[in-house]
Amino acid sequence: MAVLTVSRQYGAGGRRVARALADRLRFVFVDRELAEEAAKRLGLDPEVVKARDERAPALVEELGMALAAATPGFGLAPVPDLDDRSLAEATRRVILSLARAGSYVILGRGAQAALADRADACHLSLVGEVGDRARRIAEWQHVDEKEALIRCERVDAERAGYVRRFYGRDIRDPLLYNCILNTSRLPMDVAVDVAVTVARQKLAP
Repeated sequence: MAVLTVSRQYGAGGRRVARALADRLRFVFVDRELAEEAAKRLGLDPEVVKARDERAPALVEELGMALAAATPGFGLAPVPDLDDRSLAEATRRVILSLARAGSYVILGRGAQAALADRADACHLSLVGEVGDRARRIAEWQHVDEKEALIRCERVDAERAGYVRRFYGRDIRDPLLYNCILNTSRLPMDVAVDVAVTVARQKLAP
C-alpha cells in the first residue's frame, strides 16, 4: 500500500503542502487532529495536547499514548504509565499500521525514519531559509520576527532531537527523502505540483 510522509522545517509550509497533496491524491491527511480526537476519547483536554504541541515531539508521544489506549483496531494494547520511549514506540507502531493500510499522508512524527525501509513509501521534506520561515511564522502567529526566529530554531531542534533519539537518524540527511522542496525558491503551489508529481512517480503500481 502507498503512504506519503512529509517532514518540514518550522515555517516551511509543510502542513499546507501535505494537506494539498492529500487532497490531490485522495489520501487521508494525518496531523494533530487525530491526536486531539484521541485525547477527547481518553477524556484529555485537547487544549493540553495543543499546548504540548509547541514543545514537539510531545504531541507525537500524546498520539502514541492515545491510540495505544483507545484504538484496538491498530493492534495496540493499553499500556499504563508509558515513558517517553514507550510512547515513541507506540507512535511508531501506529505509523506502521497506517502504512499497511495505505493512502495516508503523514505529517512529521518521525514517519520518514519509521518507514525508511518501505518500498511503498514516498518521503518528502520541505525546507526554507530561516529568515523566510520566520517571516511566515511572524505573519501567521502575529509575533515579531525575532520571536518567530526563536520559535523556528527551537521547534527545528526539538524535531531533530526526537528523530535522533528514537531512530538514530539525522532529520537533515537528504538520503532519507525522495525529494526535498525549498519553499524559499518555490511558490507553495509549485511545491505542491512537484510533490504530487514525485509521489505519483514513486508510488506508481
